[in-house]
Amino acid sequence: MMFLTGLFVAAIKLASLSSIEAFAVERPNICRNGLSLTVCDAHVSRRNFVSVGTAAVLAYSSNVAPALADVSDGNKLPQGAEQFSRLLKAKKALEDVTKRVAENTDELDKKEWDNLSDFIRVLYKSGEDMKIVSKGIFDPEKKKKADEYIKFLQKLSQTGDEPISKQDRGALLAIFKKSAVVFDQFFELLRDVPDEI
Repeated sequence: MMFLTGLFVAAIKLASLSSIEAFAVERPNICRNGLSLTVCDAHVSRRNFVSVGTAAVLAYSSNVAPALADVSDGNKLPQGAEQFSRLLKAKKALEDVTKRVAENTDELDKKEWDNLSDFIRVLYKSGEDMKIVSKGIFDPEKKKKADEYIKFLQKLSQTGDEPISKQDRGALLAIFKKSAVVFDQFFELLRDVPDEI
């Protein structure tokens, strides 16, 4: 389809180019006699062929060339924004999982406890995302606190395996609540707008 479009555009440009006499070169007087007429016509034909061919190639290549940048995909965020987005999703998921465990512990089966084990790993990976997002913190004091929160969140997530293996709802909820506090404190560090405003 792209080829046909390019060919159509080239044909239109060629039609307009053949009617333009601005590119025509004055023919020498030799072309007027009968002997040189064939040579002159061949020369003109070659000239027309080259100009038409060049115009066709330029028309086709200018209309079909794809964008070289990966901007138009729309399926991936840039570094930093992608990690921040994952942190927001993890925080929301933490709220949902905490609510589910708190309200319906008796209904949790083996598969759901295994999924909670996977969720603990998501919390640990959130610490890695926090490391990347915290690169945007330039205040040394806030940066130090952010590093402490990251280490604490990762330690919390590592300790979550034991309550999950024992199916200890109380200990797991305590880990989730502490993790939620760490998320809130970390996001508070990212705020750079004064409270007075």
